[in-house]
Amino acid sequence: MDEHVFAAIFTLDEAEALLGIEELDDALAGADNLRRHSAAAATAAARATEAATAATRAAEAATTAAAEATAITAAKTATVAAAETTTTAAATEAAAIKPTAAETTAAAAVRVEAALVTETIALVASATPPPSVKTHKNQ
Repeated sequence: MDEHVFAAIFTLDEAEALLGIEELDDALAGADNLRRHSAAAATAAARATEAATAATRAAEAATTAAAEATAITAAKTATVAAAETTTTAAATEAAAIKPTAAETTAAAAVRVEAALVTETIALVASATPPPSVKTHKNQ
């Protein structure tokens, strides 16, 4: 076909040169239309697959959320029961350990005596003078 176009250009016969291009364009038009239809069908199939995948993911998310809600409810129930048991045990222990008035007075007297007798102790050592370091010559 290139030879015909080349020859037509030299003879200035544009109609003959463009005839081959028109034939080629007409031949490709049908293939192009068929390809578009198959692409549309493939796109529709891909969209249907994506929709099915999204529905599956949504169902999995709902199942996971329901399982998490059940686990949280069970954990809260166990925590409340443990807290009630701990509170009851602490109240029982506090009632058993409650000191008498004489014991409380004696303990307070020991604390006051200890506060008056103790000496003041320095918790931080005194600062030492910095060493004499020469960084330059004296002139």
